[in-house]
Amino acid sequence: MSKKILLGITGSIAASKSEKLHKLLTEKYETVVFSTDEGLKYISKEFQTKNEIFHSWDQLDGSPHIEYARWADSIVIYPATANFISKYANGLADNLLLSTLLMFDKEIYVAPAMHEEMFMDDKIQSNIIDLNDNVIFCGPRYGNLDIGDKGLGRLIEPIEMFDIIFNKKEKVIVTSGPTSEYLDDVRTITNKSSGKQGRAIAIELMSQGYDVVYIHSKAISPVAGAKNISFDTSKELQESMNTESNNAKHLYMVAAVSDFIPEKIEGKMKRSEGNMTLNLSPNVDIVKEYKEKYKMINVISFSAQTNDDLNFEKINEKNSDFLVINNINDISFGSDTNKVTIINKKDKVFESEEKNKHIIAQDIIKNTLI
Repeated sequence: MSKKILLGITGSIAASKSEKLHKLLTEKYETVVFSTDEGLKYISKEFQTKNEIFHSWDQLDGSPHIEYARWADSIVIYPATANFISKYANGLADNLLLSTLLMFDKEIYVAPAMHEEMFMDDKIQSNIIDLNDNVIFCGPRYGNLDIGDKGLGRLIEPIEMFDIIFNKKEKVIVTSGPTSEYLDDVRTITNKSSGKQGRAIAIELMSQGYDVVYIHSKAISPVAGAKNISFDTSKELQESMNTESNNAKHLYMVAAVSDFIPEKIEGKMKRSEGNMTLNLSPNVDIVKEYKEKYKMINVISFSAQTNDDLNFEKINEKNSDFLVINNINDISFGSDTNKVTIINKKDKVFESEEKNKHIIAQDIIKNTLI
Protein backbone atom coordinates (compact mmCIF):
# COMPACT_ATOMS: atom_id res chain seq x y z
CA MET A 1 0.00 0.00 0.00
CA SER A 2 1.46 3.35 -1.08
CA LYS A 3 2.46 5.80 1.61
CA LYS A 4 0.33 8.96 1.72
CA ILE A 5 2.22 12.25 2.13
CA LEU A 6 0.80 15.67 2.86
CA LEU A 7 3.32 18.29 1.71
CA GLY A 8 2.89 21.65 3.44
CA ILE A 9 4.35 24.82 1.92
CA THR A 10 4.77 28.11 3.81
CA GLY A 11 5.80 31.61 2.80
CA SER A 12 9.58 31.43 2.42
CA ILE A 13 11.61 32.44 -0.59
CA ALA A 14 12.97 28.88 -0.43
CA ALA A 15 9.49 27.50 -1.20
CA SER A 16 10.47 27.04 -4.85
CA LYS A 17 12.43 23.97 -3.70
CA SER A 18 9.16 22.36 -2.63
CA GLU A 19 8.34 21.88 -6.32
CA LYS A 20 11.39 19.60 -6.68
CA LEU A 21 10.51 17.72 -3.49
CA HIS A 22 6.96 17.27 -4.78
CA LYS A 23 8.32 15.70 -7.99
CA LEU A 24 10.42 13.24 -5.96
CA LEU A 25 7.49 12.34 -3.72
CA THR A 26 4.92 11.83 -6.49
CA GLU A 27 7.19 9.46 -8.39
CA LYS A 28 6.66 6.86 -5.65
CA TYR A 29 3.95 8.02 -3.26
CA GLU A 30 0.47 9.49 -3.17
CA THR A 31 0.98 13.17 -2.38
CA VAL A 32 -1.36 16.06 -1.56
CA VAL A 33 -0.19 19.68 -1.33
CA PHE A 34 -1.45 22.19 1.25
CA SER A 35 -0.10 25.73 1.30
CA THR A 36 -0.52 28.89 3.30
CA ASP A 37 -1.61 31.97 1.34
CA GLU A 38 1.91 33.35 1.70
CA GLY A 39 3.37 30.11 0.42
CA LEU A 40 1.52 30.49 -2.88
CA LYS A 41 3.49 33.67 -3.57
CA TYR A 42 6.76 31.74 -3.77
CA ILE A 43 5.83 28.80 -5.99
CA SER A 44 5.59 29.08 -9.75
CA LYS A 45 2.36 29.65 -11.65
CA GLU A 46 3.20 26.61 -13.74
CA PHE A 47 3.37 24.42 -10.64
CA GLN A 48 0.08 25.86 -9.38
CA THR A 49 -1.58 25.21 -12.74
CA LYS A 50 -0.37 21.62 -13.03
CA ASN A 51 -1.07 20.61 -9.43
CA GLU A 52 -4.07 21.02 -7.16
CA ILE A 53 -2.93 23.01 -4.13
CA PHE A 54 -5.29 23.40 -1.19
CA HIS A 55 -5.00 26.61 0.81
CA SER A 56 -8.59 27.42 1.80
CA TRP A 57 -11.61 25.63 3.23
CA ASP A 58 -13.60 27.07 0.32
CA GLN A 59 -11.84 24.68 -2.07
CA LEU A 60 -13.15 21.57 -0.34
CA ASP A 61 -16.39 20.28 1.09
CA GLY A 62 -16.91 19.05 4.62
CA SER A 63 -14.08 19.23 7.14
CA PRO A 64 -10.91 18.79 5.08
CA HIS A 65 -8.55 19.41 8.01
CA ILE A 66 -10.03 16.37 9.76
CA GLU A 67 -10.29 14.21 6.65
CA TYR A 68 -6.75 14.85 5.40
CA ALA A 69 -5.23 14.53 8.86
CA ARG A 70 -6.71 11.03 8.98
CA TRP A 71 -5.75 10.30 5.36
CA ALA A 72 -2.03 11.13 5.57
CA ASP A 73 0.69 8.82 6.87
CA SER A 74 3.19 11.68 7.18
CA ILE A 75 3.08 15.47 7.01
CA VAL A 76 6.13 17.29 5.66
CA ILE A 77 6.40 21.05 6.12
CA TYR A 78 8.96 22.17 3.54
CA PRO A 79 9.90 24.97 4.02
CA ALA A 80 8.75 26.13 7.46
CA THR A 81 8.99 29.82 8.30
CA ALA A 82 9.56 31.29 11.75
CA ASN A 83 5.98 32.57 11.69
CA PHE A 84 4.54 29.14 10.90
CA ILE A 85 6.66 27.36 13.52
CA SER A 86 5.65 29.89 16.16
CA LYS A 87 1.96 29.57 15.35
CA TYR A 88 2.18 25.77 15.44
CA ALA A 89 4.08 25.76 18.74
CA ASN A 90 1.40 27.94 20.30
CA GLY A 91 -1.55 25.95 18.95
CA LEU A 92 -2.88 28.55 16.49
CA ALA A 93 -5.13 27.27 13.72
CA ASP A 94 -5.79 30.28 11.51
CA ASN A 95 -5.31 28.49 8.18
CA LEU A 96 -6.07 25.13 6.60
CA LEU A 97 -2.51 23.78 6.90
CA LEU A 98 -2.15 24.62 10.60
CA SER A 99 -5.60 23.21 11.40
CA THR A 100 -4.71 19.96 9.65
CA LEU A 101 -1.35 19.77 11.38
CA LEU A 102 -2.93 20.22 14.81
CA MET A 103 -5.30 17.33 14.03
CA PHE A 104 -2.46 15.02 13.00
CA ASP A 105 -0.94 12.41 15.35
CA LYS A 106 1.61 10.57 13.19
CA GLU A 107 5.02 11.45 11.67
CA ILE A 108 5.62 15.18 11.22
CA TYR A 109 8.74 16.53 9.48
CA VAL A 110 9.54 20.23 9.64
CA ALA A 111 12.35 21.83 7.60
CA PRO A 112 13.02 25.39 8.81
CA ALA A 113 14.19 28.11 6.43
CA MET A 114 14.99 31.64 7.57
CA HIS A 115 17.83 34.06 8.25
CA GLU A 116 20.30 33.09 10.98
CA GLU A 117 19.36 35.98 13.24
CA MET A 118 15.72 34.86 13.13
CA PHE A 119 16.49 31.16 13.59
CA MET A 120 18.72 31.88 16.59
CA ASP A 121 16.22 34.23 18.25
CA ASP A 122 15.41 32.96 21.75
CA LYS A 123 11.67 32.77 21.03
CA ILE A 124 12.10 30.73 17.85
CA GLN A 125 14.59 28.39 19.54
CA SER A 126 12.17 27.96 22.45
CA ASN A 127 9.28 27.18 20.09
CA ILE A 128 11.33 24.53 18.27
CA ILE A 129 12.41 22.96 21.57
CA ASP A 130 8.75 22.87 22.69
CA LEU A 131 7.87 20.92 19.54
CA ASN A 132 10.75 18.44 19.83
CA ASP A 133 8.72 15.60 21.30
CA ASN A 134 6.24 15.54 18.41
CA VAL A 135 8.22 16.79 15.42
CA ILE A 136 11.27 15.63 13.48
CA PHE A 137 13.22 18.78 12.64
CA CYS A 138 15.33 18.58 9.49
CA GLY A 139 17.96 21.30 9.37
CA PRO A 140 18.51 24.09 8.73
CA ARG A 141 22.19 24.19 7.79
CA TYR A 142 24.84 26.82 7.26
CA GLY A 143 24.94 28.19 3.72
CA ASN A 144 23.78 30.86 1.31
CA LEU A 145 20.75 32.87 2.43
CA ASP A 146 18.62 35.67 0.99
CA ILE A 147 20.17 39.02 -0.09
CA GLY A 148 23.58 37.43 -0.54
CA ASP A 149 24.09 36.58 3.14
CA LYS A 150 25.62 33.41 4.56
CA GLY A 151 24.57 31.86 7.83
CA LEU A 152 22.69 29.14 9.69
CA GLY A 153 19.18 28.97 8.29
CA ARG A 154 19.44 27.50 4.80
CA LEU A 155 16.76 24.99 3.84
CA ILE A 156 18.12 21.49 3.24
CA GLU A 157 17.94 20.31 -0.37
CA PRO A 158 14.90 18.41 -1.73
CA ILE A 159 16.82 15.14 -2.22
CA GLU A 160 18.09 15.39 1.38
CA MET A 161 14.55 15.90 2.67
CA PHE A 162 13.36 12.91 0.64
CA ASP A 163 16.21 10.80 2.02
CA ILE A 164 15.36 11.75 5.61
CA ILE A 165 11.70 10.78 5.19
CA PHE A 166 12.31 7.36 3.68
CA ASN A 167 15.77 6.31 4.88
CA LYS A 168 15.94 6.56 8.64
CA LYS A 169 19.53 7.26 9.74
CA GLU A 170 21.49 6.24 12.78
CA LYS A 171 21.60 7.56 16.32
CA VAL A 172 24.57 9.84 16.99
CA ILE A 173 25.72 11.28 20.33
CA VAL A 174 27.44 14.68 20.27
CA THR A 175 28.98 16.11 23.43
CA SER A 176 29.84 19.78 23.67
CA GLY A 177 31.11 22.50 25.98
CA PRO A 178 33.23 22.63 29.13
CA THR A 179 32.91 20.52 32.26
CA SER A 180 32.92 22.25 35.67
CA GLU A 181 34.48 20.61 38.70
CA TYR A 182 33.53 21.86 42.16
CA LEU A 183 36.10 23.38 44.51
CA ASP A 184 33.46 24.00 47.17
CA ASP A 185 29.69 24.37 47.19
CA VAL A 186 29.75 27.55 45.07
CA ARG A 187 33.01 27.61 43.07
CA THR A 188 34.22 25.52 40.14
CA ILE A 189 37.21 25.14 37.88
CA THR A 190 36.42 24.95 34.19
CA ASN A 191 37.92 25.85 30.80
CA LYS A 192 37.39 28.27 27.93
CA SER A 193 35.58 25.92 25.53
CA SER A 194 32.72 27.75 23.79
CA GLY A 195 30.95 24.61 22.55
CA LYS A 196 30.57 26.16 19.07
CA GLN A 197 32.21 23.31 17.17
CA GLY A 198 30.18 20.63 18.94
CA ARG A 199 27.01 22.60 18.35
CA ALA A 200 27.84 22.98 14.65
CA ILE A 201 28.41 19.22 14.34
CA ALA A 202 25.07 18.45 16.02
CA ILE A 203 23.22 20.87 13.72
CA GLU A 204 24.86 19.50 10.58
CA LEU A 205 24.08 15.90 11.59
CA MET A 206 20.43 16.87 12.08
CA SER A 207 20.34 18.47 8.63
CA GLN A 208 21.56 15.12 7.24
CA GLY A 209 18.76 13.24 8.98
CA TYR A 210 20.62 11.62 11.86
CA ASP A 211 18.95 11.01 15.22
CA VAL A 212 21.01 13.39 17.34
CA VAL A 213 21.44 13.30 21.10
CA TYR A 214 23.16 16.53 22.14
CA ILE A 215 24.82 16.24 25.55
CA HIS A 216 25.93 19.76 26.36
CA SER A 217 27.34 21.84 29.18
CA LYS A 218 24.84 23.79 31.23
CA ALA A 219 26.96 26.81 30.34
CA ILE A 220 25.90 26.70 26.67
CA SER A 221 22.60 26.66 24.79
CA PRO A 222 20.74 23.53 23.65
CA VAL A 223 20.31 22.65 19.97
CA ALA A 224 16.69 23.08 19.00
CA GLY A 225 15.38 19.92 17.34
CA ALA A 226 17.84 17.48 18.95
CA LYS A 227 17.36 15.48 22.13
CA ASN A 228 19.10 17.75 24.66
CA ILE A 229 20.74 16.59 27.88
CA SER A 230 22.81 19.00 29.98
CA PHE A 231 25.76 18.28 32.26
CA ASP A 232 27.80 20.19 34.79
CA THR A 233 30.61 17.90 35.91
CA SER A 234 32.61 15.31 33.97
CA LYS A 235 30.91 12.60 36.02
CA GLU A 236 27.48 13.80 34.90
CA LEU A 237 28.71 13.90 31.29
CA GLN A 238 29.98 10.32 31.50
CA GLU A 239 26.74 9.09 33.07
CA SER A 240 24.65 10.71 30.32
CA MET A 241 26.88 9.22 27.61
CA ASN A 242 26.42 5.75 29.08
CA THR A 243 22.67 6.18 29.46
CA GLU A 244 22.24 7.25 25.82
CA SER A 245 24.53 4.62 24.28
CA ASN A 246 21.77 2.12 23.60
CA ASN A 247 21.45 1.85 19.78
CA ALA A 248 23.99 4.66 19.22
CA LYS A 249 26.32 4.16 16.25
CA HIS A 250 28.63 7.16 16.59
CA LEU A 251 29.99 9.42 19.33
CA TYR A 252 31.47 12.86 18.64
CA MET A 253 33.33 13.60 21.86
CA VAL A 254 33.74 17.36 21.40
CA ALA A 255 33.20 18.29 25.07
CA ALA A 256 36.25 19.74 26.82
CA VAL A 257 36.69 17.48 29.84
CA SER A 258 38.76 18.51 32.85
CA ASP A 259 42.00 16.53 33.14
CA PHE A 260 42.03 16.99 36.91
CA ILE A 261 39.41 16.76 39.66
CA PRO A 262 39.81 18.93 42.79
CA GLU A 263 39.25 17.60 46.28
CA LYS A 264 35.97 19.35 47.09
CA ILE A 265 35.72 21.38 50.29
CA GLU A 266 32.36 21.29 52.04
CA GLY A 267 30.65 24.63 52.43
CA LYS A 268 32.32 27.76 51.10
CA MET A 269 36.00 28.70 51.18
CA LYS A 270 36.59 31.93 53.09
CA ARG A 271 39.10 34.55 52.08
CA SER A 272 39.63 35.40 55.76
CA GLU A 273 41.27 32.01 56.27
CA GLY A 274 44.22 33.06 54.08
CA ASN A 275 46.12 30.92 51.58
CA MET A 276 44.69 27.56 50.65
CA THR A 277 46.11 24.55 48.85
CA LEU A 278 44.06 22.73 46.22
CA ASN A 279 44.52 18.99 45.85
CA LEU A 280 44.04 17.89 42.23
CA SER A 281 43.75 14.27 41.15
CA PRO A 282 43.89 13.00 37.54
CA ASN A 283 40.43 12.52 36.05
CA VAL A 284 39.44 9.24 34.42
CA ASP A 285 39.87 9.07 30.64
CA ILE A 286 36.21 9.13 29.67
CA VAL A 287 36.83 8.30 26.01
CA LYS A 288 39.08 5.34 26.83
CA GLU A 289 36.58 3.88 29.32
CA TYR A 290 33.71 4.47 26.88
CA LYS A 291 35.44 2.70 24.00
CA GLU A 292 36.32 -0.25 26.24
CA LYS A 293 32.65 -0.58 27.16
CA TYR A 294 31.10 0.17 23.76
CA LYS A 295 33.53 -1.33 21.27
CA MET A 296 31.13 -1.21 18.30
CA ILE A 297 30.44 2.53 18.53
CA ASN A 298 32.47 4.71 16.18
CA VAL A 299 34.19 7.17 18.53
CA ILE A 300 35.53 10.50 17.27
CA SER A 301 37.56 12.29 19.93
CA PHE A 302 38.94 15.84 19.84
CA SER A 303 42.26 17.29 20.90
CA ALA A 304 42.92 21.00 21.51
CA GLN A 305 46.70 21.31 21.24
CA THR A 306 49.34 24.02 21.34
CA ASN A 307 51.12 22.47 18.35
CA ASP A 308 50.35 20.66 15.08
CA ASP A 309 51.64 17.25 16.14
CA LEU A 310 49.78 14.28 14.70
CA ASN A 311 49.05 12.75 18.06
CA PHE A 312 49.02 9.05 17.18
CA GLU A 313 50.08 8.21 20.73
CA LYS A 314 46.91 9.86 22.07
CA ILE A 315 44.46 8.22 19.65
CA ASN A 316 45.93 4.78 20.29
CA GLU A 317 45.93 5.31 24.05
CA LYS A 318 42.27 6.31 23.98
CA ASN A 319 41.48 3.65 21.34
CA SER A 320 39.16 6.10 19.57
CA ASP A 321 38.52 5.57 15.87
CA PHE A 322 39.35 9.12 14.83
CA LEU A 323 41.04 12.10 16.45
CA VAL A 324 40.24 15.67 15.38
CA ILE A 325 43.12 18.00 16.20
CA ASN A 326 43.07 21.79 16.37
CA ASN A 327 45.87 24.16 17.38
CA ILE A 328 44.57 26.70 19.91
CA ASN A 329 47.55 28.95 19.20
CA ASP A 330 46.28 29.37 15.63
CA ILE A 331 42.54 29.56 16.39
CA SER A 332 41.54 31.00 19.74
CA PHE A 333 38.72 29.73 21.96
CA GLY A 334 35.32 31.15 21.04
CA SER A 335 36.20 31.83 17.41
CA ASP A 336 33.55 31.25 14.72
CA THR A 337 36.21 29.60 12.54
CA ASN A 338 38.39 26.54 12.95
CA LYS A 339 41.19 24.64 11.26
CA VAL A 340 41.47 20.91 11.91
CA THR A 341 43.49 17.82 11.08
CA ILE A 342 41.87 14.38 11.33
CA ILE A 343 43.82 11.19 11.94
CA ASN A 344 42.96 7.55 12.46
CA LYS A 345 45.22 5.16 14.34
CA LYS A 346 47.71 4.97 11.49
CA ASP A 347 47.35 7.85 9.04
CA LYS A 348 46.33 11.45 8.48
CA VAL A 349 42.83 11.35 6.99
CA PHE A 350 42.10 15.02 6.33
CA GLU A 351 43.47 18.51 6.81
CA SER A 352 41.38 21.67 6.41
CA GLU A 353 41.99 25.32 5.77
CA GLU A 354 40.59 27.83 8.27
CA LYS A 355 36.82 27.95 7.68
CA ASN A 356 33.57 28.67 9.47
CA LYS A 357 32.88 26.01 12.11
CA HIS A 358 29.69 24.92 10.35
CA ILE A 359 31.70 24.17 7.19
CA ILE A 360 34.34 22.45 9.31
CA ALA A 361 31.51 20.36 10.81
CA GLN A 362 30.60 19.15 7.33
CA ASP A 363 34.25 18.21 6.70
CA ILE A 364 34.51 16.35 10.02
CA ILE A 365 31.32 14.37 9.44
CA LYS A 366 32.26 13.51 5.85
CA ASN A 367 35.62 12.10 6.95
CA THR A 368 34.60 10.25 10.13
CA LEU A 369 31.21 8.61 9.58
CA ILE A 370 31.99 4.97 8.82
